[in-house]
Order: sequence, then structure tokens, then C-alpha cells
Amino acid sequence: MKENYSKKINSHNLYFLFFCITFLFTNCQSQKPTSNKKEEQPFTLRFIGEKTVPFEETLGEGNEKMTVGGLSGIDYDKENNLYYLLSDDLFDENGRLRFYTAKIDYTKDEFEKFKILSQNFLKQEDGKLYPTKSEGMKTADPESIRLSSKSNTLFWTSEGDRNRNIIPFIAEIDTNGNQIRKITLPKNLIDTSKNKGWYHNAAIEALAFSENQEKIWFLSETPLQQDGEMTKKTEGVFPIRLTCLDIESSEIEKEFVYLAEPVAKEPIPNTAFGINGIVEILEWKTEKNNIQFLVLERSYSQGHKAGSNVVKLFLAETQNATDSKNIESLKKLVPNKDYIPLKKTLIANLSEQNLGYIDNIEGMSFGQTLKNGNKTIIFVSDNNFQAIQKTQFLVFEIME
Repeated sequence: MKENYSKKINSHNLYFLFFCITFLFTNCQSQKPTSNKKEEQPFTLRFIGEKTVPFEETLGEGNEKMTVGGLSGIDYDKENNLYYLLSDDLFDENGRLRFYTAKIDYTKDEFEKFKILSQNFLKQEDGKLYPTKSEGMKTADPESIRLSSKSNTLFWTSEGDRNRNIIPFIAEIDTNGNQIRKITLPKNLIDTSKNKGWYHNAAIEALAFSENQEKIWFLSETPLQQDGEMTKKTEGVFPIRLTCLDIESSEIEKEFVYLAEPVAKEPIPNTAFGINGIVEILEWKTEKNNIQFLVLERSYSQGHKAGSNVVKLFLAETQNATDSKNIESLKKLVPNKDYIPLKKTLIANLSEQNLGYIDNIEGMSFGQTLKNGNKTIIFVSDNNFQAIQKTQFLVFEIME
């Protein structure tokens, strides 16, 4: 039957068949560039330079002599041309939770100098210092620090300890480390019920002020338990809530969903540890119906030696995104169907900037404005107090 039917195809049929094939082919070709269109970048980064802190470097005398390292947060005091650095671990028996002030000098052509000026200890609500390892249990885990030029106070985050039921917090302190108050955090974050709240070692990593410094934005490192799995896979959807709190009232103003990237590389072997997380955020620009943020993601995969860390900077925008503050769980919801997440645009993959070794980048801050009028951005790594890692400062010019 097929043979007889094929003999009946005349020239008209052949012409029509050829037309259809040609139309489909050209139509597919015309659609291809549109589907693969790359988002236009609002700016690019130009590398200025790098400085590292020797692993053996210490600061202080006697019982206050402590190793410089574990830097997980950085912020810039523009008025005094001063930087605040937050250390996120105790390290040795005498170590205390602390922050530093530092000078960082550079031009558009050269990273000239890095110098730590002072070491300051974080204090608890009762005015006492946080305990050393020899004095008692660790009760806080510092991750991010921001200076409010409005009040001349510092805000820092602790991601707590899920295993020991130590709740995450955001604290306001003066520049000597004295605690002023704590901001009340949303219940969905600090919930200690089974399958709810933050994952261990993955609470508040990223902190930023609003333009008027009356609001504070934060992101956890990975999704909350009620929203999804930790970002430990090389594929999947990982929704993380970007929450805005009123600084005075602690009320939730608004909330949006940021979709984190999967783990960048398969660990070696594939049963080894791998994770991607949000490590810092900065507010970039505020418009009438759109707030733009710079979001820093760091992926780590065991087994890749110098290439274990992949660090990416994204621009995230709130325009048209769904306010998710009344959504109890995101776990079974489909992005762009059940809710609209923040729009993301890749600004830079620091691991592809020909910088050589990229360490465990955790801190990010805007720096000084160059003489040509361009802004700068600084990244710092947390060496986890391990000699095989680096305390690394990377400075870039922002090319708009």
C-alpha cells in the first residue's frame, strides 16, 4: 500500500511538501536567536588587584592576641575611609567573636595597601564578651556586617546553630562592639519544628540596607526547610526568600523569591560534599517600581583542588516579582507559574576572570569611588582558619 501511495504523489504535492519543510526550517532558525538571547549587562567588572593576609598574622597582645582570619563580612565607612571586617569563628581556645577595622588603599591601576587598624570584640545583651572555647559553648556564628551611616552603628548577623537549638539573629551594636538591640526575625526562619525553619549552618549569610537605611534586607544561605532542599545538587530549583524588615518595628515589609543556582560542579567522587549558597547582597539601585540588588553566590565542590570554588555575581530585580510573605511553603510551587521570582542577570563569574585561585569568598562591599568617577566593589574570603586556604581581598572597578 505504501508503495502504491507514493507513486501517486505528483509535482504539485512535491512542491507543497518542499514549501512546508522550507518554512519549518527557516522559522526554527529565526526563533533560535530569540530563545538564546543573552541578558544585557548593566555593567561589567574590571580587576584592579589582590591582597592576601598571611595565615600566621595575629593582632593584639597577651590574652587578646588572636589570629586574623575567618573573614565572612566586610563593609565600607565612606566618611572615614575605613572598612569593617567580621570574623566568623573562634579558631583557638583563646579566640573570641570579633570584628576589625582596616584601611584598604587602591587606584584604578593598583591595589596598593591593606592594613588592619584595630581588633574589637562583639558583646552580648548583658554587656559580656562572647565566651571562648575554653569558657563555654559557642552561642553565635557571625556572617555579615553592615554600617549604618545614618545612626553610625553596625548591624551583624549570626546564623545560630540548628543542632544545638541556638537561634539566628541580627544585632545592632555600636562601633565598640556594645550591643544595642536585636531585630525580631520572621517566625518562618527561626522555627525549630521538624522540617521547618533554617537548615544547620545555612541561616542568614547576606545582609543589606535599603537606600534610606530604614529597612534591612536579608537572605539565608539556602532555602528554608519548608521551601525546599539545601542547594547540594547540580540540578533542581532552590527558592530562597529575600526578606525586607523595618528596622524600628521588625515588621516584614515585603518578601520576594530568589532562585539560587545549583552546585556548579559535580564533586569528586560524586558522593563527596558539594553546596551552593547565597553569601552576600548589596542594594544596587532603587527605582519607582523596581529595586535592584547584587547577589553573590558561592559554589563549593570537593575534589577539584584549586577549582573547588565557583563564585558568581548576579543582578536581581524586584519588578513584577511576587510578594511571597504570605506564602507558607514554596516546596510544591512552580516558579513562573505559581509565583514570579526575582529576575536574575549574571554580571560576572569570578572563577572565569583569569585571576588564578579563587578561595571561599563570603564578604562583599562597595568601596571607594575612583578619580574617574567609577564605583568599586571588594570581595573577601573566609579561610576557615586553615593554612591551605587564603584570606583574600579582590578589588574591581565597576564599568557602567
